[in-house]
Amino acid sequence: MRVLHAEHLTLVPVEARNARELWEVLNAPDLRKYQDIPRVRAEEFERQVRARPKALRPGATGRFEWLVKAGEPQDAVGWISLRVNDRTPRVGEVGYSLILAARGKGYASEALGTVIDESFESAELDEIQACIVPENVASRAVLDRTGFREERLLRSGAVIRGRHVDVLLFTITRATWDRARRESLSRAGNR
Repeated sequence: MRVLHAEHLTLVPVEARNARELWEVLNAPDLRKYQDIPRVRAEEFERQVRARPKALRPGATGRFEWLVKAGEPQDAVGWISLRVNDRTPRVGEVGYSLILAARGKGYASEALGTVIDESFESAELDEIQACIVPENVASRAVLDRTGFREERLLRSGAVIRGRHVDVLLFTITRATWDRARRESLSRAGNR
């Protein structure tokens, strides 16, 4: 995987060498409200990261994850991941979260847009999905801004803090992404 650059952010691939930095972000108290983030020891997390795939390419499956870094000097303010399942290798699922101090600055939309571009370009996916709990209004806005479309409600679609919760499934297709890119390039060319 490669480092991804956005206007205000750098997305650094999570590897064994920086797994502990992500582990510390994942243990921020405000990240577990809408997500079921497993609680594992740092050593176990590093072991899990070492077992992940090393390259995002067509046909690659597994979990691909980036630390979201912002500011000067660049500090980790969150994470974003893409999971590609063996059963559906042309479909990915994104997940993301930012620490409380980094929210409301457009970072989630910027990071998600960057990972969408990378996923469609490098992994040649046909579709990317995201699931959120209905109460997560901020995440819904991020998905709307980045071109996702709400598909349906999944009853008891996730477990958060030991409780089954409903989730909303959102998708963006390669065709939608291609169309948005062409329109954006056309607008830029007309300036």
